[in-house]
Amino acid sequence: MMRIAVIGGGATGVLVAAQIGRRLRGQRVDVLVIDPAETVGPGLAYSTADPWHLLNVRVANMSAFADDPEHLIGWLRRRGESATPFSFISRRTYGDYVADIGREAIAARDIRHVRDTVVAMREGAAAVALRLASGATLGVDRVVLATGHEVKPAIGGIPAEQPWTPGSLDGLAVEAPILIVGSGLTMVDMALSLERRGHRGPIVSVSRRGLLPHAHRPVTIPRALAAAEVPFGQNLSGLLHWLRALARRFEVDGADWRAAIDVLRPHTQRLWQAMSLEQKRRFLRHARAYWDIHRHRMAPEIETAVAGLRASGRLQIVAGRIVTAKRTLQGVHVEIAERAGERLRTQAFARVIDCTGLANDVTQSPNPLIRSLLAHGVVRPDALDIGLDVGKDFAVIGADGAPSPRILTLGPLARGALWECIAVPDIRLQCRDVAERLAAQCESELGVAFGAAPLKLLVDNVYQHT
Repeated sequence: MMRIAVIGGGATGVLVAAQIGRRLRGQRVDVLVIDPAETVGPGLAYSTADPWHLLNVRVANMSAFADDPEHLIGWLRRRGESATPFSFISRRTYGDYVADIGREAIAARDIRHVRDTVVAMREGAAAVALRLASGATLGVDRVVLATGHEVKPAIGGIPAEQPWTPGSLDGLAVEAPILIVGSGLTMVDMALSLERRGHRGPIVSVSRRGLLPHAHRPVTIPRALAAAEVPFGQNLSGLLHWLRALARRFEVDGADWRAAIDVLRPHTQRLWQAMSLEQKRRFLRHARAYWDIHRHRMAPEIETAVAGLRASGRLQIVAGRIVTAKRTLQGVHVEIAERAGERLRTQAFARVIDCTGLANDVTQSPNPLIRSLLAHGVVRPDALDIGLDVGKDFAVIGADGAPSPRILTLGPLARGALWECIAVPDIRLQCRDVAERLAAQCESELGVAFGAAPLKLLVDNVYQHT
């Protein structure tokens, strides 16, 4: 029997576990999803209850299974939903969809849900030992780290609420002024949540450049781009020049710049990997914000709602930085240095909400397991510190520079290696590839001397000698 542990029960964890379970159905394999939640699937990304929080990808591209693009639309139709392949459904609905995939996989005995938390892990020659929060110890043959999006550490020196924390918007007066740090898709979600709750006070969004995500437009004729047309290894200036020329070419054909961004999707990971470390750093410093607003776009109906908030004067987007933020009896007193004219703006807010996006330093991870793995050298940060160092076929790389034969990771933890790997259309491909790799290993190893010693003894031996 081979035992595979998927650590994390959000969308990434459930999608990879379901793929593994499907691929290895009927084999002597036990696939565990270890997560303390009562229901696996929604995770942090899709647990919102606000119907105004829509996906920023159309239904046609959000099937959980890359080889079954009709899976999501079929599920929606069975539920009586009126969605089309071009619709943008709510994140809550998508959370229900992923939860259903988890329930179906459990019912089919493709996976098992272990309601616990992994707090430590040691890798030995014959097994990986997992220590759980309950005090139990579990031995497994392979591990897939699929912890997904993490809650960010607090912004240094700024008393801010996290956007998805229960109660983060509770207790606000109707006219209370709100400051949102960040101007991306999470800011948009929070502004619309405030509107839905009946909030009528001013909302100020501050970010370094004051950029708001663009919106999707009706689908045009599908286009493709051959790898031979992409200038892999070109410097950032050259890539920008080439991308602008590509957008102009599509505009002549009746499309717009969105088509140029979309046809790059199959090539973005290779583009990223072809960059030098310094080019990657330059991209993160200077170009990332511009890429994000073009790549991660709003649904058209969300754009309309945001435009209404801005036209009414209730939502103001400010390019600048927070100089000081002090909590007072009245709320939070903030000084903002605006980029336009370098003016110092002073204002009191009832609440500050941190919508600055994903955590950008894996060494500061709030996850005790990730901290433990880093501390013991089981994994190491990538060269940019934005995720874990990942080698070929998603194997994590330890402090000694060697890829692990037993521990894999995918999704947001692999950003440093893959960059575009946080959205479902990308994650589902990673899930397929991980399932294929594990299936190949399973087929080659089952029947070999796994049973030479009881797994309990293997686990004890791992902890004793590592």
